[in-house]
Amino acid sequence: MTSMPPELRGLKVLVVEDNFLVAELIRSLLDECGCETIGPAPRVSLALALVDGRHLDGAFLDINLAGEYCFPVAQLLRERGIPFVFLTGYDDIEIIPPALREVPRISKPFDNRNVASIVARLFTH
Repeated sequence: MTSMPPELRGLKVLVVEDNFLVAELIRSLLDECGCETIGPAPRVSLALALVDGRHLDGAFLDINLAGEYCFPVAQLLRERGIPFVFLTGYDDIEIIPPALREVPRISKPFDNRNVASIVARLFTH
């Protein structure tokens, strides 16, 4: 990526993803944007611990973490007013609780260019 917008530098972005390669790809893309990656967290319990008491500008949440859904993390982020995006390999919106169905989703595999544009659009204040 070339010449990232300066407003992305220093943003703290949580990555909740259980696939190491996908997590590393997102971390690398965020680094290129000048963001600070928090995590990656492969499990809900670790993600909740990373959110607790920490300033975050946004988060990428894999919906299914080895059979465990990320929705408790999504609820905590929502309560704290932190924007987030779901990462999913599923087309079925029915697995997402009704209160969270309007949350933006990125389908896996995703286009790398989408990461920077989503960070700029949703995580900058």
